[in-house]
Amino acid sequence: MNVGRHMQRDAVTALPSATVGTIRRVMEEHGFGLLLIASEDGCLRGFVTRASLRGVADDEVAVETVSHPVRFAVQPTDTLEKAALIMLDNRLVLLPVVEGDRLVGVITQSEVLRGLADGLGIGLVGTRMEIKLRKDSDDLFRAFDVLREHGVHVVSMASRRENETHRDVVLRLQGIADPEALRLALEARLREDPEPPA
Repeated sequence: MNVGRHMQRDAVTALPSATVGTIRRVMEEHGFGLLLIASEDGCLRGFVTRASLRGVADDEVAVETVSHPVRFAVQPTDTLEKAALIMLDNRLVLLPVVEGDRLVGVITQSEVLRGLADGLGIGLVGTRMEIKLRKDSDDLFRAFDVLREHGVHVVSMASRRENETHRDVVLRLQGIADPEALRLALEARLREDPEPPA
């Protein structure tokens, strides 16, 4: 799940020499809240927002003179998780995707969410199961043994943050013939004394 598979390759940009008045019109016509500034050879030079242009009185000034530097970007090879954390930590709706200083695309919140949902198997037919694993135990291996014994296919697995004694794992499963028998088998196996860590 990397950025390159989910990004938009044809990002709309403005040249640094474009006037503020032209940029305002383009942003209003297309409903853009943010516009990236890139040179003719594709080098990322900055960005402007509709809000930041409100304070500019001279419509004839070059947009480059009032643009902001880009502080956050990702590369096509970066993970969606990295993009998601940058966006969450900095309240961003869009991230430029660069190779060196050259803009090669953008990725939005919705594309990150769609990619993560796809990676987690959300939307696939199956059963979502949450199990509690004891910290520093072999409980996950025990759970997988039970799933294999019952012929269950694991579509995806995600782990929530741990507390001092347990961590929660969310599994998306397919091929459950008898849900109640599976639940009882998992409970019994996970109640066994954990083997000490190696």
